[in-house]
Amino acid sequence: MEKREITGVQGQVNNIEVIFKEYYGSLCYFASQFLKNEEVIEDLVQDVFIALLEKKMLFQSEVHLKNFLYLSIRNSCLNYIRNTRSKDRYIASLAHEEQTEDFEESIILAEIHRELAAAVEKLPEECRKVFQLCYFQGLDNESAAQELGLSVNTVKAQKARGKKILRENLKDIFPLLMLLNPLF
Repeated sequence: MEKREITGVQGQVNNIEVIFKEYYGSLCYFASQFLKNEEVIEDLVQDVFIALLEKKMLFQSEVHLKNFLYLSIRNSCLNYIRNTRSKDRYIASLAHEEQTEDFEESIILAEIHRELAAAVEKLPEECRKVFQLCYFQGLDNESAAQELGLSVNTVKAQKARGKKILRENLKDIFPLLMLLNPLF
């Protein structure tokens, strides 16, 4: 994560827009571990940012800010589940939740997702387009070549180039990416 000023003199968040842009996607992904309704997820994430803005909270470091954001989203999701389901269905969902990924693993996945998305956005334009079509939208080389007006060999070369750049830029989290996705 690049270093930038997010706190004021006493640790108060002073650039909510930067924080929103950086964490919105990963917080939505994290919330999707609890809920499946995309509109509700987006509303809950936006509510957390509104609370952050209105309360003018103080944080000692970016780690504390991250902890606040993820814990707030988890609590918002659990509150939503509790408020929208009957007691029995709520208890059943908690039991199911405990059997699935635990809280820390969900945060790790969300952070890896954020790092990967940021690294893909930094790829050269043509390489990024090919990479997004082939790996995120699931198109084969021929379909991606047709959509972009390129040859199949150019698509293959851009995919290889993108993988190489991402391996280099994500070397710190590369072992985790290998476990999660054999694409690399």
